[in-house]
Amino acid sequence: MEHLYESVLIDTVDDIQCKVYANSHPTGLIIVKPKYIPSDKLELVGLKKRFMFSKSVYRFNLFNDKEIVEKNMAEFKSKLPDYVYYSDSHKNWFFVVPREKIKKIHNPKEGLRELLKIPESDLDPYLKAVVNFIKLIQQSGVSIDNFGINHSTLLGNYTPGKSDMDIVVYGKDNGWKVVNFMEQANHPMLKWKTEEEWRRYYKDRIVSKVFTENEYIANMMQKKDDGFFEGNVFSIFCVEEPEELWYNWDDKHKPLGEVKIQALVTDHYNSIVRPGYYELKDSKILSGYEDIPIKKIVNWSRPFSLQAKKGDKVECYGLLEEVTTVKGEKFNQIVIGYTDAYTTERGEKEYLKKLTP
Repeated sequence: MEHLYESVLIDTVDDIQCKVYANSHPTGLIIVKPKYIPSDKLELVGLKKRFMFSKSVYRFNLFNDKEIVEKNMAEFKSKLPDYVYYSDSHKNWFFVVPREKIKKIHNPKEGLRELLKIPESDLDPYLKAVVNFIKLIQQSGVSIDNFGINHSTLLGNYTPGKSDMDIVVYGKDNGWKVVNFMEQANHPMLKWKTEEEWRRYYKDRIVSKVFTENEYIANMMQKKDDGFFEGNVFSIFCVEEPEELWYNWDDKHKPLGEVKIQALVTDHYNSIVRPGYYELKDSKILSGYEDIPIKKIVNWSRPFSLQAKKGDKVECYGLLEEVTTVKGEKFNQIVIGYTDAYTTERGEKEYLKKLTP
C-alpha cells in the first residue's frame, strides 16, 4: 500500500478534504484531521464557511469554546462515523480516512516539479518567493528531489501576503540539515522575530500563564522552522520516509492520568516529525501520580516540535501512559497533543517548555 506522509492533503469520496496527521497508520486507515467539509454534510456551529472546490464548505477546526466543540463533535460522529476511529490499543479516538474512501492524494513533490516548469516571468510575487525560498534551503545540501510544496501553496488557493509558504522536507536527516542550515542562514529577505519583538509580543498579548517572559523568549527563538521570507510566512514540515517510522500502532497504551514532570532531554532527533518524541532521563513527576521513571515525551502537535534539544531540562504537562510494545518492552511516557485534548480540559493544561537557568 502507498505510504502516506504526514501533512499531505487527501480528498475523500464524500468531498471532505483532510490533512494527514501522522507518518504511520493503523491497518486500512489513515490518521488525519478534517480540513474542509461540505456544508450539506453537517450542521456545524461557530465555524466559518468558505467557497472552495465549487462548494460551500466549513473550515473545520476544534479551536473553539468547549460547548461549541462538543456540539460539533457530536454532529460529526453522528453524521460521519466512518471518519472516527476508537483505538482499543490507546483507549482513545482519532480522526481517520478509511483507505477505500480516498478519492485523490495531492502530492507535494509533484506540485513542486510542476511549479518549477513555469518561467519565473510568469509567476506572481508569492510563487516567486516560494521558488526563491526553495533555492535558499537547497544550500543546506538537500536535493531538490527531497522537497515539496503543500496546502494552499500546492492547491493554488493561497492569499498573497497572508498564506504560509508550506514546504515539505522528506527524511529526518534531510529535515535536520535544513533546520540546522536555517539557524545560520543569512539572506536579505529572510527574517526572524527578534528577542525584543518576542518580548513585546509576550507583554502585549499575555500569551501564556505557563511560561515566564524569559522562558517564552528562549523557547520561541530556538525554533527555525517558521519565519518570514520576502514578506511571506514560511513553514517547514519534515516527514518520515517509510524505513524511518518509529510509531507502532500495535503497541498497547494504558492511560494512567494527567501529570506534570521535569526531566533532562537525552535525544531530540525524532522531535522534528509528527508524532515525534524526546528521549528522557532523570525524570521527576511533580504532581498527578507517584514518581515513576518516564522514558519519553511523545508529541502529536506541531507547536511542541523542536521545543528542546539534547541537554535541555524541560517541564511538561500531559497524559501519562504505560506502554507495552509488541516486543514486550514496558515503559512510561507522557503524551501531549492527542486529538481528544482539543475536546477536554486537558488541552488547556498541556505544555512543554525548556527551562531557563
